[in-house]
Amino acid sequence: MTNNPYSLFDVKGRAALIVGASGAFGSIASRALAGAGCKLVLAAGNKGACEKLANDCKNLGAQVETINLRPSSEENCRAMTKLTVDSFGRLDILVVASGINKIAKIDTMEPSTFKDVIDVNVTQSWLSAQAATKQM
Repeated sequence: MTNNPYSLFDVKGRAALIVGASGAFGSIASRALAGAGCKLVLAAGNKGACEKLANDCKNLGAQVETINLRPSSEENCRAMTKLTVDSFGRLDILVVASGINKIAKIDTMEPSTFKDVIDVNVTQSWLSAQAATKQM
């Protein structure tokens, strides 16, 4: 048993996959984990933003790999997970930061718009978690 409860939160050397890394939340999570000593795989649909973020994280001392994919299919999610395990031998942390927000009143939103939001925010998060947990 440890005498230091903060050691429970030490992530130095852990391998993290950040899905939606180039977005607002994903980029903050990526930089925070890089600064804490994690090895990172940054996954994003925006290749340029992902590469810039990767450089920022490397400047914080992190080992970083990138993959230009969105979690829109089981195959994509498996590829992200595989890159993490192939690069670092493990997957310890999953951050799912991808998502969309289409604001509309319930009485005017088209059902297809609602389905798109649910697909990206729920289904794709589930696919990411399903692929990752098989390696955790």
